Amino acid sequence: MKTIAKSLMLSTTVLLFASPFTQTADAAFIQTKQVTAQSDFQLPSITDTIKQNIKLSLDKQEKWLQKLEVLAGQEKREQFEQFFNQHVGPDLKSLLEEPDLTWKQVEKTIDQSLIKSGVPFLAAKSIAHFATSALKKM
Repeated sequence: MKTIAKSLMLSTTVLLFASPFTQTADAAFIQTKQVTAQSDFQLPSITDTIKQNIKLSLDKQEKWLQKLEVLAGQEKREQFEQFFNQHVGPDLKSLLEEPDLTWKQVEKTIDQSLIKSGVPFLAAKSIAHFATSALKKM
């Protein structure tokens, strides 16, 4: 379990520090549309932003698992991938069904799923915090 917790810490650190670099490297052309009236302009809601970031993270799962493999090796990647798909991934996917979301709710969901899986309380809190920070930067 300590190995899995260490792998989680390592992967969240990779996510936290690697996500801005991968965004600039993988940046695609974004089409813009001219706003004709003040009522045409609307900022996305926090819930929409959170759901979009969770979907993006799940879509890029293979990329960050490859980065984890480079840093920690094939065995750690497989352990973490199995752990993530069994415990954290389903809880993140269930958040996509919620009508309203906050970042606190995302952090609490990750935290609770880690604690249920047997990760120590303080480690789960730290991992959840760093994972949520990484999701915010997506």
